[in-house]
Amino acid sequence: MRKPSVRGAAVSVLFFLSLAFFEAVAMSQATKKGDEEWKAPARAARKKNPMPADAKSIARGEKVYVKECLACHGNTGKGDGPKAKEIEKHPGNLADPKMWNQTDGTLFWKTTEGRKPMPTYTKLLSDEERWDVVNYMRTLAPKPKKILKSKSGNK
Repeated sequence: MRKPSVRGAAVSVLFFLSLAFFEAVAMSQATKKGDEEWKAPARAARKKNPMPADAKSIARGEKVYVKECLACHGNTGKGDGPKAKEIEKHPGNLADPKMWNQTDGTLFWKTTEGRKPMPTYTKLLSDEERWDVVNYMRTLAPKPKKILKSKSGNK
């Protein structure tokens, strides 16, 4: 029976360390930068929308959305606009139910600050325009389906 050599043990350890290193690199590449959760600072999230979500604000927001957001986010906000395929990170799905758990302040902050590849809109849009866009984005939420009852009262 052969005794294990120090050299053989060192090679085995080196092999497993290399394997662990390459696995860690592969895992880090699997999660692209920007795929992590995007949270607004607490102060921004608490900010109240000063624009009433009325028909005028929503119409103004839609005009801005069509000009500035539609190319990536698409007509219905699902991130399927004509430019979406050209960019590395998938545009956010504005129709996703997770979106609607976010405050208006959070949506305003994200629209204001942007995150690559989305630009910042601090200088491109006024505060009022960004609040109007928030009001318009809220209209992209899926509408709840009606539950019809039969005459007998059963669903």
